[in-house]
Amino acid sequence: MFGSFLDRLQQSGNVNFQQVQDFYFPNPNDAYRGVPTYSGGMGNPYASINPNRYSGLRPEDNPGDKLFADLIRAQTQDYLTRFAPIENFLASEITATGTKALEGDLQRTRDAVAQSGLNVQGTMNRDAARYGVDAQTLDQNTMTSTLVGGLNATRMRDSDRRLALLGGMGAITAKAQTVGR
Repeated sequence: MFGSFLDRLQQSGNVNFQQVQDFYFPNPNDAYRGVPTYSGGMGNPYASINPNRYSGLRPEDNPGDKLFADLIRAQTQDYLTRFAPIENFLASEITATGTKALEGDLQRTRDAVAQSGLNVQGTMNRDAARYGVDAQTLDQNTMTSTLVGGLNATRMRDSDRRLALLGGMGAITAKAQTVGR
């Protein structure tokens, strides 16, 4: 079953073929026996867990609890390796009034409003030239108003981003589970 799946995946030219094969079948010969080994592969946090490690223990020794503890340790290590650095980076981006991205966002807003003004002026000039009249220049109050509105909206988005980061720290798992629903 898995062998035919891998064949179809490889024939489709999917770039993820090698990653899928490495994850489920670290030994390429296993793929065509039809049984995934789940024992290795890059990015597999459970690769180091041996499900038979505690099979020789008596029930009083709680072998299931020991295996569950191994699972929790592997999941914690996976979290610390893959997600904690991202959370730490995002937390470091928070400032007292917003995020460190605000200045760049404000500059991009200024540039976008200025470029839009030039585009509108160019359109007005071309339209007027078609009729053989001189185009009027854009009203400076309109440009200023547009710029102020854009900058205010940018500050509000940054404030929302800051609140989302503050409220989202430690809740990445819950958010990841709802993506795509």
